Amino acid sequence: MLKANFDIVPEMRDSDELRNSQLLIEVGEKMFSYVIYHKEQRRFLGLRQYNLDYTPGKTMLENLLEIITNDELLQIQFREAYVIYNYTDSSFLPEKVFHIELNQPVTEIIYGNARKGLMLSEKVNGWKMYNIYRVPREIHALLQRKFASGNYWHYYTLLLSEGQIQPAADEQVIKMVMRADQFLVAVFKGTNIQLIQAYSYQTPDDVSYYLLAICNRFNISQEKVTLIVSGLLDEQSRLYQELLKYFLQVQWDRLPDSVKLDAGFSAFPDHYFSPLLKMALCV
Repeated sequence: MLKANFDIVPEMRDSDELRNSQLLIEVGEKMFSYVIYHKEQRRFLGLRQYNLDYTPGKTMLENLLEIITNDELLQIQFREAYVIYNYTDSSFLPEKVFHIELNQPVTEIIYGNARKGLMLSEKVNGWKMYNIYRVPREIHALLQRKFASGNYWHYYTLLLSEGQIQPAADEQVIKMVMRADQFLVAVFKGTNIQLIQAYSYQTPDDVSYYLLAICNRFNISQEKVTLIVSGLLDEQSRLYQELLKYFLQVQWDRLPDSVKLDAGFSAFPDHYFSPLLKMALCV
């Protein structure tokens, strides 16, 4: 069986309490994660994260099937299950022009039609727009069989949901989520969203290049913008030092003070997992 990159096992051994918790799953092109959250206690109990693309001779679908079949925590019948799709074939349409029949043509104009998939769409809470996106049909079918009563969202939708970030009218904010070879940015000028997009990178210089280009494109001040960073990044890393070279206001993403984390989370900085944890609070 595939081993989890991060493995925070719930301290709770009461099966009824675990079953009364929520399961929030994130699945993307290379990664599968989940977090267990007890809503009444506002307490995070456990988390696991797997890579899907590092097994020679196996497809991502085969790896995903192996995980959900053999991971003992995923055999629990949780009260609620939520699936968050983190695939990059995503676009936003203003609410006034949205129609479900536009999902496929808009997606194919922007991302092409080489990758076939299932078209989904949803209203973005707090914004007058819809997110339309494409996910692998076979992945969706597998997750539907496993989590028959599950609810499905896109990562970008929940990242923009009320409570995640609410800039003031005069603020400039760039929210970053770092992965091993990709990072996501959501760019705000005041209360308006300017951009939400994922970029692949190989070196820290690549990241700073994209960020500086974004600032130039949207007339954002490097001195005034607040750069909120989350994901797999440490203060000692060259990438973090690169950010400090160009931006004066860099801060780690934070969890609300009202939530509790089981002891296993203390081995990692809060910002490692804060985007996914905060999504559990708003579904």
